[in-house]
Amino acid sequence: ASDGKASCSGVVLEDGSEINAKVGVVSNVPLWNMARILQDSVDPAAESPVNDAVAVVQEQADGMYMTGSFMHLHLGIPKDGLPDDMECHHSVLNMDLDVRDEQNMVIISIPTVFDPSLAPEGYHVVHAYTAAADSFDDWLQYLDSEKDSGRVGFDPNSSKASQYARQDGYKELKEGKAEVLWNAVEKVIPDVRQRAKRKGAIAMIGTPLTHRRYNQRYRGTYGPGPAPGEAIWKLNGARTPINGLLACGDTTFPGIGLPGVAASGTIAANTLVGVRTQRRLMRELKRLDALQ
Repeated sequence: ASDGKASCSGVVLEDGSEINAKVGVVSNVPLWNMARILQDSVDPAAESPVNDAVAVVQEQADGMYMTGSFMHLHLGIPKDGLPDDMECHHSVLNMDLDVRDEQNMVIISIPTVFDPSLAPEGYHVVHAYTAAADSFDDWLQYLDSEKDSGRVGFDPNSSKASQYARQDGYKELKEGKAEVLWNAVEKVIPDVRQRAKRKGAIAMIGTPLTHRRYNQRYRGTYGPGPAPGEAIWKLNGARTPINGLLACGDTTFPGIGLPGVAASGTIAANTLVGVRTQRRLMRELKRLDALQ
């Protein structure tokens, strides 16, 4: 704390080494995870401006509407006999249902349609996934605790990170939840299951726990979204309740997606420097033909 206000002066790395920040720290950690990291860094029994600020971050995280998670199907299949003019992108859904209903919308991508070098000669790569429409609640039983706390920072390839996959019932639930993906791909490639069993083929199923594990995503979420009945996202900007700690990424304005995340990083950077510095940098970028 400084002058009665919570402030950030640097970061402590996993090996214990410290990096001091002269201007500030920019974090792209999702707000749900940031709240947990900050909680682990303070003494909850102490009364201080830092604890008060951390409580505000937690309140902001709790109030943010969270989209669902994903089931994934990754395939490498022989492409003999398939049309040469096959489309790359497909959406399969029941138009009588809301697009946000659980497992209603499946997105299919076949990137080797555009770039055959992405797979061995004679094969297609296929990725099918439910569009942020899988409930994480079905998978909580396979975590150590009853509630996902946001602590997901294990090495994704470690035994500890993957222990859920060895629990009773997980494989059966995974295969059952993946049926909607297989059924959707069959509408594009009717014999896909047979192709996936042929020599050289590969089929991998990912669950919301897989998505959480490899993407370090709290509850395996896609990210924030407008709450039901609302047309706009209510997202915080770059500034946090802690002086010197700025946020960027998809849980800050303007939100999810690559353009939004890139813009949030720009906003955070602009927040750290004055107008004169920004103009000087823009002149330099124009001189280098990097800015139109």
